Amino acid sequence: MLKVEFTRTLRDFTMALSFQVRDGEILALMGNNGSGKSTTLNLIAGLLPPDSGCIRLNGATLCEPAQGTHIAIEDRRIGYVFQNAAVFPHLSVRDNIAYGLRARNMPRLEITERVEQMMELMHLEDLAPVKAGNLSGGQKQRTALARAIAIGPALLMMDEPFSSLDVESTHAVKKLTRDIVKKMQIPCIVVTHRVADCQEIADWAMVICSGKREWEGRPPDIPQDCTVCRYH
Repeated sequence: MLKVEFTRTLRDFTMALSFQVRDGEILALMGNNGSGKSTTLNLIAGLLPPDSGCIRLNGATLCEPAQGTHIAIEDRRIGYVFQNAAVFPHLSVRDNIAYGLRARNMPRLEITERVEQMMELMHLEDLAPVKAGNLSGGQKQRTALARAIAIGPALLMMDEPFSSLDVESTHAVKKLTRDIVKKMQIPCIVVTHRVADCQEIADWAMVICSGKREWEGRPPDIPQDCTVCRYH
């Protein structure tokens, strides 16, 4: 389980959020551009430090400024899928998936077995030798997702993962994400500003505005007067 409580002063406002995500659950973090969605993910990942608060994952404290605790990014066991997939275009699909495993100095045989499993899971076997720069948007996103879960993360985070995909690819990535989260029984946060994405993939939703909680509840119950509904 992920438990988050933090404050962080930004240029235009001060963020103050608290929430939790249970194992096997997908939280849709929603809000308009500039509301603090990506900043929240970066704080959890360790890319940014909070001003105060505490971030805990499976009972372990990742960050608590008051106690001087700040676990390094590479030691947090978080799979992070960025909006633009962030694959390495000069590397093959196989090498992209293996990247995080090699960085952790896993045995070569174990890396090979894990990569083969991920390619089969993501239906990427036929694309194994293809350079990632030559993939379609959906193929890149599936490769990025495979790389994120190959390390056996304790938490999966995805930042606007469907925004650049066509309808068919979006459906495939959503199904894969749901299946993986349930199978691995890990918490997952999906950042989106689209109500349809939230209602199709999430178990729980939280809408934020200027770094504060505006609404929280089940996706079908999102009120029409929320900012994400008024402007989309």
